Amino acid sequence: MNAARVTPYGDSALLVESDAPHVTQRWEAAHRLGASLRASTPPGVEGIIATFDTLVVEFDPLRTDVADLTSRLLAESAAPARGTAPGREWIIPILYGGDAGPDMVAVADELGITPDDFVDQHSSASWRVAFNGAPGGAPLHEGSPFASSIRRRPEPRIRIPAGSLAVAGHQGTFYTIPAPGGWRLIGRTPLRLIAPERPEFVAIQPGDILRFRPISAAEFAATEPQFVGSRR
Repeated sequence: MNAARVTPYGDSALLVESDAPHVTQRWEAAHRLGASLRASTPPGVEGIIATFDTLVVEFDPLRTDVADLTSRLLAESAAPARGTAPGREWIIPILYGGDAGPDMVAVADELGITPDDFVDQHSSASWRVAFNGAPGGAPLHEGSPFASSIRRRPEPRIRIPAGSLAVAGHQGTFYTIPAPGGWRLIGRTPLRLIAPERPEFVAIQPGDILRFRPISAAEFAATEPQFVGSRR
């Protein structure tokens, strides 16, 4: 097993980093530990945030002994890895380009390919959800088929429509709610990606696989904006 480092992250959080040599191994270690903590609910732990390759554990310093929590994190990090269930695969319909993806043509040009080639390559890839982030449980995903990193916009947009699919670097994300942002917009799904009225409002989870199905403007307009989680 690879060792882990636990360091203070402000006055009420700890940062856990794995020494595993590969980013995928570090991602697995962070999410495995996060799942274990959520299942055991240690007293005083108020937030468990697993990202691409680290874990942040937020705690109430009045209810938590930091030394004990640090020891627990180190011990659980060193425990033998157990097999995990494979993630689910989601097929997400996407209207690429045009008003739905105003940056797509420029991104394709930046990559040195045609817009059609961009759609073919982007929608043929299997993208793994790395973690749910902002805004609103956005499924940040990786698995870019493009060798080059994609630049962000020089100036963020003030308001991006919900359902917008965006890329930057070698990652992708959805804007699940209307929000500002600087990632490059390449398309939009007619589906609702979150359901705030539900106890578990995010259906797409870390480890899940996203596949994108190109659709026409007519199909986009005809598709009911139902919650993606209700389609399974």
